[in-house]
Amino acid sequence: MKRSVVWVLISYSVLGLAGITVRAQETKSEKETLVVEPGNDLRAALEKGVRLKAVGQPITAKLIEPVYAGDALAIPAGSTIKGHVSAISKAPMRKRTRRLLNGDFTPPKTAQVTFDQLVLSDGTTVPIHSDSAAGLGRVANSQYLPKSQRPGTRQKLKGAMAPLRDPNKLQRLSEAVVTSLPYHPEFIDQGTVFDAALLEPLSVLAPVQLNAVSLQASDYLHLHLLTSINSSKSTAGAQIEAVVSQPFFQADHQLLYPAGTKITGTVQKASSAGWMKKNGSIVFAFRSVQMPDGTTRDIHSTVGGIQAERSEGLTVGREGEVKATTSTFARLLAPASLIGPSRGVADMTTQKTAWSRSGEGRKGFGLLGAGAAQASASTAIGFGYFGAAKRLCDAFITKGSNVELPVNTPIVLRLDSDAIPVALATR
Repeated sequence: MKRSVVWVLISYSVLGLAGITVRAQETKSEKETLVVEPGNDLRAALEKGVRLKAVGQPITAKLIEPVYAGDALAIPAGSTIKGHVSAISKAPMRKRTRRLLNGDFTPPKTAQVTFDQLVLSDGTTVPIHSDSAAGLGRVANSQYLPKSQRPGTRQKLKGAMAPLRDPNKLQRLSEAVVTSLPYHPEFIDQGTVFDAALLEPLSVLAPVQLNAVSLQASDYLHLHLLTSINSSKSTAGAQIEAVVSQPFFQADHQLLYPAGTKITGTVQKASSAGWMKKNGSIVFAFRSVQMPDGTTRDIHSTVGGIQAERSEGLTVGREGEVKATTSTFARLLAPASLIGPSRGVADMTTQKTAWSRSGEGRKGFGLLGAGAAQASASTAIGFGYFGAAKRLCDAFITKGSNVELPVNTPIVLRLDSDAIPVALATR
């Protein structure tokens, strides 16, 4: 009897081990090796600001866009990339005028970062070879929407307040206090975006089931620019090139344009910025697609959206015109800044406290102005008028902003429905 029980236990153990082996083989078979070709960029952002110290300083960021290989999702958004500061450069004196007028004597520095490691969600580390990249400020999506779909005032205010809800509030507050000093260390701010372009093929082991996420039809074609565009330098007729960053499927889930497909177009119109706050604008269109089999196909499309630095204030019109804008809030605030010093002229007692004087001095020349304004009410009023004059010049008189779209800028194309041909490839 005991011998029978032993044999039964041994049999179950062997069958259990065999089942584990089969399940392991099934799990392994659910993954495939995908190759991301050179030229693809890894767009990542810092989740936490860091103080810029020296070359070699480690940097960690997270992907804010997925990376595709053909029609398959190779690297999901949220994956971590690690690297280091490879170079630090200082801005020339002519670009430091605004800082100096605000009482900030710190030479602005630009960090070049090189990423060399990719950390996937399962903890796997993959070495990468990428080009060095300079950081962009916080980016925002600008997309044309019909009037009925545009956000209302409440939604706009909610969007404007979004940065205040970001994590690491105490750290960002301490950085703001430090950077208000006349001379201070430099920081790479939270949310800074880096575009790390691959220089060598990258092989990753990706789960097959994740690829089904991309099998969905869309009215928009997602691109990354391969040619920089500038409203003050680009001329009408200039050739531009981009690459498809996300696979494009038809309504029946048939692949039409895999990621990596090249697409070409031209600049149609460009207007440079001018004085009196005349902002620049540019119109460009893509008309030709180079298919994977080497053939060329015409398309009809309109620029439907872009992703650029929030500070640029770019907008996209119905016909695809990309324009730089001046903040309406800044224009309203500029004349209002005259109220403080004007009240002081009418009644000197409004500038009798240290707090009121420091407020006017700070508007004119930062912390140095706040300190100097304690000398007298007249000094505080003078700094107040100086600060108001700067705001009025920035809002109405100085040269406007040009549209600047560097290489790797994400572009969204709105395709004409009658211009989408029959699918040339299937998954």
